[in-house]
Amino acid sequence: MALAILVISCFSFYSTSKYFPEYGIRTGWNNKASLFIASALALLSLVLFNLSYDFATALIFWMLAFMAILSAVILSIKMNAKWVWIWGVFCILMILVDLI
Repeated sequence: MALAILVISCFSFYSTSKYFPEYGIRTGWNNKASLFIASALALLSLVLFNLSYDFATALIFWMLAFMAILSAVILSIKMNAKWVWIWGVFCILMILVDLI
Protein backbone atom coordinates (compact mmCIF):
# COMPACT_ATOMS: atom_id res chain seq x y z
CA MET A 1 0.00 0.00 0.00
CA ALA A 2 2.93 2.33 0.66
CA LEU A 3 4.09 1.94 -2.93
CA ALA A 4 0.63 2.76 -4.28
CA ILE A 5 0.47 5.89 -2.14
CA LEU A 6 3.95 6.80 -3.35
CA VAL A 7 2.82 6.47 -6.99
CA ILE A 8 -0.08 8.84 -6.34
CA SER A 9 2.30 11.22 -4.59
CA CYS A 10 4.75 11.18 -7.51
CA PHE A 11 1.92 11.90 -9.95
CA SER A 12 0.81 14.82 -7.79
CA PHE A 13 4.35 16.17 -7.63
CA TYR A 14 4.71 15.94 -11.40
CA SER A 15 1.31 17.55 -12.02
CA THR A 16 2.67 20.81 -10.57
CA SER A 17 5.56 20.92 -13.04
CA LYS A 18 5.58 23.27 -16.01
CA TYR A 19 6.57 20.27 -18.15
CA PHE A 20 3.37 18.39 -17.34
CA PRO A 21 1.43 17.81 -20.59
CA GLU A 22 -1.45 20.22 -21.09
CA TYR A 23 -3.67 17.81 -22.97
CA GLY A 24 -6.43 15.84 -21.35
CA ILE A 25 -5.33 15.10 -17.80
CA ARG A 26 -4.80 18.46 -16.08
CA THR A 27 -5.97 18.21 -12.49
CA GLY A 28 -7.47 21.68 -12.01
CA TRP A 29 -6.03 22.10 -8.52
CA ASN A 30 -3.66 24.93 -7.83
CA ASN A 31 0.00 24.19 -7.31
CA LYS A 32 0.06 24.81 -3.55
CA ALA A 33 -2.73 22.32 -2.88
CA SER A 34 -1.10 19.71 -5.11
CA LEU A 35 2.28 20.18 -3.43
CA PHE A 36 0.71 19.91 0.02
CA ILE A 37 -1.20 16.75 -0.89
CA ALA A 38 1.83 15.21 -2.59
CA SER A 39 4.07 15.98 0.39
CA ALA A 40 1.54 14.56 2.85
CA LEU A 41 1.17 11.38 0.78
CA ALA A 42 4.94 11.00 0.46
CA LEU A 43 5.37 11.32 4.22
CA LEU A 44 2.52 8.87 4.78
CA SER A 45 4.23 6.33 2.55
CA LEU A 46 7.48 6.85 4.45
CA VAL A 47 5.64 6.19 7.72
CA LEU A 48 4.10 3.03 6.24
CA PHE A 49 7.54 1.85 5.11
CA ASN A 50 8.84 2.64 8.59
CA LEU A 51 6.17 0.39 10.14
CA SER A 52 7.43 -2.52 8.06
CA TYR A 53 11.18 -1.96 8.37
CA ASP A 54 13.52 -0.14 10.67
CA PHE A 55 14.09 3.56 9.98
CA ALA A 56 17.34 3.38 7.99
CA THR A 57 16.15 0.56 5.75
CA ALA A 58 12.77 2.22 5.23
CA LEU A 59 14.39 5.54 4.35
CA ILE A 60 16.77 4.01 1.80
CA PHE A 61 14.02 1.88 0.25
CA TRP A 62 11.66 4.87 0.17
CA MET A 63 14.23 7.08 -1.56
CA LEU A 64 15.01 4.41 -4.17
CA ALA A 65 11.33 3.70 -4.76
CA PHE A 66 10.55 7.43 -4.97
CA MET A 67 13.22 8.01 -7.63
CA ALA A 68 12.23 4.94 -9.64
CA ILE A 69 8.48 5.62 -9.51
CA LEU A 70 8.88 9.32 -10.32
CA SER A 71 11.04 8.42 -13.32
CA ALA A 72 8.49 5.88 -14.51
CA VAL A 73 5.61 8.33 -14.07
CA ILE A 74 7.41 11.09 -15.97
CA LEU A 75 8.46 8.81 -18.81
CA SER A 76 5.08 7.13 -19.16
CA ILE A 77 3.15 10.40 -19.17
CA LYS A 78 5.55 11.99 -21.65
CA MET A 79 5.22 9.00 -23.98
CA ASN A 80 1.46 8.69 -23.83
CA ALA A 81 -1.14 10.31 -21.57
CA LYS A 82 -3.27 7.14 -21.60
CA TRP A 83 -0.70 5.51 -19.31
CA VAL A 84 -2.15 7.53 -16.43
CA TRP A 85 -5.18 5.24 -16.35
CA ILE A 86 -2.89 2.20 -16.21
CA TRP A 87 -1.06 3.76 -13.25
CA GLY A 88 -4.41 4.36 -11.54
CA VAL A 89 -5.52 0.76 -12.03
CA PHE A 90 -2.10 -0.42 -10.84
CA CYS A 91 -2.44 1.62 -7.63
CA ILE A 92 -5.93 0.33 -6.95
CA LEU A 93 -4.82 -3.27 -7.52
CA MET A 94 -1.85 -2.80 -5.18
CA ILE A 95 -4.11 -1.42 -2.46
CA LEU A 96 -6.60 -4.28 -2.90
CA VAL A 97 -3.87 -6.94 -2.82
CA ASP A 98 -2.43 -5.38 0.31
CA LEU A 99 -5.82 -5.40 2.02
CA ILE A 100 -6.43 -9.08 1.25
